Amino acid sequence: MKKNLIAPFFFAILFFMLLLACNNETKPEEKTAATDTTKTVTPAPATNNDDMSAAKVAPNLYHVLKDTLGIRIVEADYKPGDSSVMHWHPDYAVITAEGGTVTFYGKDGSKMEAPMKTGMTTIKPGEFHSVKNTGKTAIKVILVEVNRTGASSMPDAALDATKSGAGLYTTLNDTLGMRILAINYKPGQSSTMHAHSDAALYVTDPGTAEFTGKDGKKQTIKLDKGMAMISPAQTHSVKNVGKTTMKAFLVEVNRAMK
Repeated sequence: MKKNLIAPFFFAILFFMLLLACNNETKPEEKTAATDTTKTVTPAPATNNDDMSAAKVAPNLYHVLKDTLGIRIVEADYKPGDSSVMHWHPDYAVITAEGGTVTFYGKDGSKMEAPMKTGMTTIKPGEFHSVKNTGKTAIKVILVEVNRTGASSMPDAALDATKSGAGLYTTLNDTLGMRILAINYKPGQSSTMHAHSDAALYVTDPGTAEFTGKDGKKQTIKLDKGMAMISPAQTHSVKNVGKTTMKAFLVEVNRAMK
């Protein structure tokens, strides 16, 4: 009788111990599964150049003044010692509003120090670089960046602004389908009817201009110092109806890149 009771009791104890062992083995697996769900995901890198545009990656140094018609006017302000991260510019025109000395660092590790005099202009193809103000004065540069996906808007050569009046429009740079013009109207001066492609305007010396369209309609606009404008291709004549000499830079854009 005692032997019959001992056997079932022994098997019951053995079954209970097996259950404990199974529970202990599953706990590490549950902990591992929970740990796997907390893995850090690395963001995907930028997939196009515009993700690295100066205004996006260095907004403390580059400020968008106007952005329309596939043309963007950007103001860059660098105090002595300021430097930017590596960034991208599409084809662009450069107008130095306040000069100084900067050092450019290329994506390939190259380094170039360049003096930038006030009033200096240039046109450059798209490029990556970073910049540092290595001089002793604050620098202000106006950039006109161009998106090449737009349609061509080259005006009739017979209506070229530079032929509308001596000294009113002077060509400073002309390459890569862009042309930088210096505008200079003394009080009372006016131009004949002329045409511009899509263009960006930056005013350096304020004044009041009267624009007359092909249809004869007139519009008077006060142009303040530092004013930035982007306008579609148009034909007009201009007169300085103010009392001060009016000066500006105009960047004309021909996206066909003749």
